[in-house]
Amino acid sequence: MVKKKFQITGCPCGKDDLKKRVFLMLQGPQSGFFPALALALVKKGAKVIKINLCGGDYFLWHRYFIKNDNVTCINYHGGAKKFMEFITSIYHKYQVTDIMSYSDWRPFHQEAILVAKFYNLNVWVYEEGYLRQGFVTLEENGVNGRSSVPHSPEVITELAKTLPPLAPSIDRSDTFRKKVIYAVMHHFGNVVLFPLFPFYRTHREHNIFVELLGILPRYFKRYKRASKSERTLKEFFAHKGKYFFYPLQLNHDSQVQLYSPYLRQEEAISTVIYSFAKNASKDSRLLIKNHPLDNGLIPYANIIKAISSSLGCVDRVVYVEDGNTNMLVKESSGVVLINSTVGLSALRAYKRVFCLGDAIYAMQGLAASYKTSSLDDFWENEEVVNKKLVEDFCKVLQARALVSGDFYNHKGSLIAAASSIRRFIIKGEKG
Repeated sequence: MVKKKFQITGCPCGKDDLKKRVFLMLQGPQSGFFPALALALVKKGAKVIKINLCGGDYFLWHRYFIKNDNVTCINYHGGAKKFMEFITSIYHKYQVTDIMSYSDWRPFHQEAILVAKFYNLNVWVYEEGYLRQGFVTLEENGVNGRSSVPHSPEVITELAKTLPPLAPSIDRSDTFRKKVIYAVMHHFGNVVLFPLFPFYRTHREHNIFVELLGILPRYFKRYKRASKSERTLKEFFAHKGKYFFYPLQLNHDSQVQLYSPYLRQEEAISTVIYSFAKNASKDSRLLIKNHPLDNGLIPYANIIKAISSSLGCVDRVVYVEDGNTNMLVKESSGVVLINSTVGLSALRAYKRVFCLGDAIYAMQGLAASYKTSSLDDFWENEEVVNKKLVEDFCKVLQARALVSGDFYNHKGSLIAAASSIRRFIIKGEKG
């Protein structure tokens, strides 16, 4: 019979001592980061359990990880109905003290975290960095809508008084290309090793075979697409005047699915264009840019043209597939988005931001949101961003939710692993 509670001793008081902790890894980012982190942990004396849920997990793990006696790799071949029982048995068998995952909303991850919290295990959740410039997100118990970062400007200001300034960014060269390569490798593993994981289902809206119907044509047209976007932007900036920037997100992004009023991007696009057409000055324009990892299955150009035409603003709404997001933010009069991390980049450039969804940076003095104000008022509102609060928020964010490094760059992965271990040790010392 399963005991109700583990007897967890936690991290001993000695600095850098992780010898009494057992870390269980679920799905990590599609990269070599989790293997790098596992090796860094065992070098500190910890034990690691890796759970592979699909062929992609297995393929990337075994491609990058060197066999070690303190690492146990377990493949889960069952379905969703039996996973909670499975993960509970693993927690007990190996006396797990910490679990870690990439995102907290995937079905298997949600169940694993629920059980872990019941047994008072440490829960560590990774995500893409709230600040993309050389940081990755690492929070206890949850990220995004479950983040522990305070939402009060007064609390942020008080906490920031004792915190160091934001650390300098690391080199992230070639990150995007490597991210694409890792994604291809992950999907390759899923296809080739499907017989070993027949019950696994992706958390994404479509499986890879459906996505390829959009991804492949998009890939082969990438140079043509980039050239067209360059011409469009050149023409756009030839006409001086203020404009607002709206970067799209991915439909399967948890930020959209869980932390916004919208199920799909099309709803948000309609909301923004309608409000812009009705309330923005007639000499202003709206620039909409697609997400760089879009799978091409939704014809955004046609949708945006149809909406703006019907609302009489087709000459003031411009859509592009590619472009330098930082530059487009810098030249804009304001940024509208659901809850993308672009919002933080915009705030750091001291641009006004409106969030259509829930975001950790949506608070008085930073970004406006649908909960506290109206998008209709945003277009002509000239309220200035509180620069001091932006800097204070970034300090608190770094201390509470970020570690230096990168998931896809080799050097960045090593830095992220070392930074993570420092965070784990601090937790152990606090008990």
